[in-house]
Amino acid sequence: MKPFIAIASSLLLCSCADMYVIKSQVGGTVAGAPTDTKDFGSHVRMITANCGVGAYGPRAIYIRPFCVDTAKFTGDQAQTDGEMPIRKALAPVEFAEDLKEQLEKIAPTRVLRPHETAQIGWLVDGEFDVIDGGSPAGRFFLGSFGVGQSVLSLHVRVTDVKSGAVVYEFDLYGGSELQGRRGTVRASGLGRALHFDLQNAAERIYLTLSTNPYRYGARSNVSLPE
Repeated sequence: MKPFIAIASSLLLCSCADMYVIKSQVGGTVAGAPTDTKDFGSHVRMITANCGVGAYGPRAIYIRPFCVDTAKFTGDQAQTDGEMPIRKALAPVEFAEDLKEQLEKIAPTRVLRPHETAQIGWLVDGEFDVIDGGSPAGRFFLGSFGVGQSVLSLHVRVTDVKSGAVVYEFDLYGGSELQGRRGTVRASGLGRALHFDLQNAAERIYLTLSTNPYRYGARSNVSLPE
């Protein structure tokens, strides 16, 4: 029964349009085996200094728009092929704004201009690897079987500005998955998938860098017995 539940849970996760951390490290030396429960091959590295306690509570967060120079940019992204270079160039700007909206839940956040540098707290930057909008036609006919799905892949770095050390580093991968023509609040359906995928990625970064974003275990008037 337990193997069946595990398989069913895996299929449910894979069918949801979302982004997942597939590989991560915390600045320091290797301290463990692969830990990713979805078998994406994640390797977590733990800090040996400070008893393994991770960085937290930044005074401010700065975002540098992610590099898109070498990213594979394909699929349904624009009305015409002539517009594609513009859409590619603006994707990091859109993502930086989405990420700012999410990370402001942790600390005051701003997006850096090209000539600006971070002053305190954390600097968040990285690179896009794949930005594939998929095919709306494919999602219309066979989206529930994975045809036409969008794909977004990127690498994220979080650097402590004062020390210059990379405190967290991880890869994200995801997309529309098995969403069909109707889509969801997290998937475009027949619409343009890029905007949904960027929002999902920004939210996943916030969740990854937060201690308890869903407030699990939070209580108001519950006391332990004496």
